[in-house]
Amino acid sequence: MFDGLVATCPNAPATIKGSQPSGAAGIAVVNDLLTLPLAQRLELVQALWDSIAAEQNGPDLTDADRQLIDQRLESFLADGYPGVDADAALDSIEQSL
Repeated sequence: MFDGLVATCPNAPATIKGSQPSGAAGIAVVNDLLTLPLAQRLELVQALWDSIAAEQNGPDLTDADRQLIDQRLESFLADGYPGVDADAALDSIEQSL
C-alpha cells in the first residue's frame, strides 16, 4: 500500500511503521509528505483514517448501562416518533435566548 510513499518520501517509512518523530525530524517528515502527489497524499490520509478507526473503542458499559440503552431503543422503536428536525430545534433554542 505504501510502496509509492516509501519511494517518494524517504522519511515516510519510519512514520508509517509506528515511530514518532519529533521536533525537526517530525517537521521534515510532514514537509516531505506535503510534497507528495495528491493521489499519494489521499492514500496516506485514508491509511491514517483507517488506523484511527481501527483503534476506536467505546466506553466500557455495565449491564445496567446496556439495559438502559436497550430500553430506550425499544421505547424509540415502539413510539416511532423521529424527534424534532435539527433546524426546528436550533430555531427553538435561538428563540429562547
